[in-house]
Amino acid sequence: MNLHRLRCFLAVVDTGTVTAAARRLLIAQPALSRQVHALEKEVGLQLFSRHHNTLRLTPAGVEFARMARRLLVQSEDLASAADALAAGTVRRLTIAATPASLSAFVAPFVATLGPTDPLLLTRPESHFALYDALRAGADAIVSPAPGEAGFARQPLGAVPLQAHVAARHPWAEAGRTRVGLAELLAEPLVLPSSSAVSRRVLDEAVARCGLAYGPVEECDDGRTAQAIAASGKGVAVVTDGPRYGAHPVPVLAEVDDPASVLGVPLHVAWEQHHYAAEVIATLAGRLATFLHRSAPWSRTAAFRHAGQQ
Repeated sequence: MNLHRLRCFLAVVDTGTVTAAARRLLIAQPALSRQVHALEKEVGLQLFSRHHNTLRLTPAGVEFARMARRLLVQSEDLASAADALAAGTVRRLTIAATPASLSAFVAPFVATLGPTDPLLLTRPESHFALYDALRAGADAIVSPAPGEAGFARQPLGAVPLQAHVAARHPWAEAGRTRVGLAELLAEPLVLPSSSAVSRRVLDEAVARCGLAYGPVEECDDGRTAQAIAASGKGVAVVTDGPRYGAHPVPVLAEVDDPASVLGVPLHVAWEQHHYAAEVIATLAGRLATFLHRSAPWSRTAAFRHAGQQ
């Protein structure tokens, strides 16, 4: 299978036209068309159908595109593996995670790595797209979503939900270190939308306890939510570390039960047969330890280490 033709084909898939794909690949449009036609002849399939001035994948083309992406990822993995074997070490790994996870603890963890560790690059993705990113070439992911079959996993622990309030809020002035769900719901809240895993955790706890929300504003950017809280216009419930002088208070289903802290479970996942599986597993274990010892929320005693779950 000609990998160059596959790249040409996928460029047309991603851009929708031969013209746009040719610009992306920096080749002439007729040359790109010849590559796509040659690929169709090679595999004996009609991959595109024309609709006005755009190309659409045929049903066979949809399935072939999925397999083509997988093949290109495997070819890149093979090249990376060959480089690593030649050098006797793993030089570079890419980790995909949600923007909140990247800013809260993945990037701080990267800052602790030494000169003999691999270069860790990051890729922001929504939690819905993390396993797709893993299939599309990321070496590992940090995910709050349930694990999928066929991948290796390392639990990291559960990052607690924290209610962030302004410095002049009574909870901050009293130095509160926990707040019960019922008391929290009496406040005007700034919450992520229902697409966020942390919101789902909170919603399930509210329903389980037979409670109901009061006034709620939705904001999916954790920094902005904390800024609103710091200004005194609501209580922001996020998993991020504190910013803008906001005071964080872990949220418990029952204020008198420390074991009832609400949190988002996280794990690292990677391909079981990845050429650097052993290195990834070691880094995942180190990340779990880093979270337990160094993350801002670990000082609240609410963070549960993977080995303590």
